[in-house]
Amino acid sequence: MQHYLVIDIGGTSIKYGIVHADGTLHASDHVPTPATWDAFLEQLDAIVSEIKMTQAIDGLAISAPGAVDSTAGVIHGISAVQYIHDRPFLDALRERYALPVTVLNDANAAALAEGWTGAAASIERYATVVIGTGVGGAFVDKQAVMIGSHFHGGEFGYWILDPSLPHPDGTWSKIGATAALVQRCSDLLGRPLSGQDIFALQTDAAIQEELERFYRWNAIGLYNIQFSLDPERILIGGGISRRPEVRDGIKRHLDTLCDAFGTFRIDVETCAHFNEANLIGAARFHMLNV
Repeated sequence: MQHYLVIDIGGTSIKYGIVHADGTLHASDHVPTPATWDAFLEQLDAIVSEIKMTQAIDGLAISAPGAVDSTAGVIHGISAVQYIHDRPFLDALRERYALPVTVLNDANAAALAEGWTGAAASIERYATVVIGTGVGGAFVDKQAVMIGSHFHGGEFGYWILDPSLPHPDGTWSKIGATAALVQRCSDLLGRPLSGQDIFALQTDAAIQEELERFYRWNAIGLYNIQFSLDPERILIGGGISRRPEVRDGIKRHLDTLCDAFGTFRIDVETCAHFNEANLIGAARFHMLNV
């Protein structure tokens, strides 16, 4: 069985582990994200050396933020890890480690993980929506991620949901993300709240109204995905999606939207892999493309 070293580059930490050819993740760990490119390479050297002490490596698969051109091996756009952008990213690592190396956008990697061993296993056409600080996602058709002409496929957070607000205040990321919900509720009560606080207070009428608004905004976004891409299933992710009332609240508003046209019910479920998704999906992309 082949084994792949997987790396997930985040703004705060680098997660890593071994993914086996059957999709199981083993020996995962994390380290703080270095501040410079040279320090990043040194950290990768340490990770590779650590893993090679106990495990042969058949390839290096990387999940990264930004507008990732997986073919050219360059990461465009911007992210919290500025030094990975607009440099020959893959070429540098291939020369350094003499291994097959691939890189994929982190949201796209998470989506592939769900189709491989997660909540979209056996489904050919599905979308994922990750609700957190902003809103991101991906669309997968027969194991192929929709990348787009400008590497922005699945960037649902840019969609305008409320055109009455000055741009970009009316985008999905600005009004339908968890961060937006937390800010609105904090403003209502005049004190800083966490997501956990909000659900502890959800019997409060004002908080409940904000939650219903949150569910409806996300239902509108999912509705638009359904009638533009027509997936078999839409998966929601992000920490807040672990709460069953979030999925149920969004589905309730989706059903109301669908009732207005007498159409089918939209299949919405919760992602299965959560924190491990980027690592597993990066390995899947590697296996499909090397």
